[in-house]
Amino acid sequence: MAELVDQIKRSTPLHIAAAKKGWLPIVEMLLEVKPNMCFVHDQDGMTPLHVAAVNGNTDVLKEFLKKKHQAALERTTKGETILHLCVKNCQLDTLKALVKDTYDLELLNSGDNDGNTVLHLAVAYKEYKMLEFLLEQGDNKIDKNAMNEKNKTTMDIFDLTKIRKDSDEDRKANENNLAQCLCTIVGWEDEKWLEEQNTALMVVASCIATLSFQVGINPPGSVWTDNEQGHVAGTSIMSYDTDKDSYNLVQVSNTVGLMSSLSVILLLISGLPCKGHFVFILRVTLWIAVTASAVTYFYTIGYITNELGDKAVLVDAMEYSVEVWLWLMMVILFGHGVRFIWKIMGHERRANIKKTLKTDKWSQYC
Repeated sequence: MAELVDQIKRSTPLHIAAAKKGWLPIVEMLLEVKPNMCFVHDQDGMTPLHVAAVNGNTDVLKEFLKKKHQAALERTTKGETILHLCVKNCQLDTLKALVKDTYDLELLNSGDNDGNTVLHLAVAYKEYKMLEFLLEQGDNKIDKNAMNEKNKTTMDIFDLTKIRKDSDEDRKANENNLAQCLCTIVGWEDEKWLEEQNTALMVVASCIATLSFQVGINPPGSVWTDNEQGHVAGTSIMSYDTDKDSYNLVQVSNTVGLMSSLSVILLLISGLPCKGHFVFILRVTLWIAVTASAVTYFYTIGYITNELGDKAVLVDAMEYSVEVWLWLMMVILFGHGVRFIWKIMGHERRANIKKTLKTDKWSQYC
């Protein structure tokens, strides 16, 4: 399963462990095995240190700095350091611990691709507690007059914030920019949800494909080992039964399950963009695979059970199981139907909420 997650997210196990609080022993173990994993960037351009900084995982960051101190100088694709990410993700305690432990003036005063230092970001994001803490470091550590790519100092950004509050034209520009930021945040959440869905679909499809393949090459009742009495070695014993319907149903349902799960795997690794409707198609295909696996199981159990034994009890159990299964499918279909209707009816309401957010709340942000 870990390998499947790595293939989809292109993250190392250390990325995953760094994002989880309480996984410090796992991080220590991974660093002992392969310490240079600290320098590996994922598809978002972040190293395990960046992931830990975003999630405020202070203990893990300290362990990274103890093992590979130079890994703290790694940057994201946007030129952000671990200190930039602490400010952008409101991780005050983590920022304090890093500034205390690193004592790296280059790291503290370095700018991102736009030239913004952590001091610029603290003002822009209105993180006043972080701003106060950074200013307490003194002029010998923090460069208060550092300029970004637009030749703006921290004080310039602070003054510009005040001016924009009283300017209708600038307020409208802020509304547009913040609306774009809101869309970016929502898009990031959607991408994260899609990645989780793809991972779950890949794992389930792989399990079903493995089970279906085993049933195909090892049919119920095994295979003949000789060429006597009108049968051929290597062929299924079940296929020579007088009731061939059971064998045909087992093979058909098993083949449907195998092909459905393999189709899901093929589409996931094809590189096609997995958006909302595409994920729904994959999910429906996997429903078919799961149902086919259940049918295969029921007919297989019915075949290998002794007729002189508790056959009636087995039939009753299978009937109840099928009934429960059908009710479960109805509940799932009903839930998706209600969700679809709610989505259509609530479209206008959500549009009004977004409009209210942009005019009443987000326009006050600078």
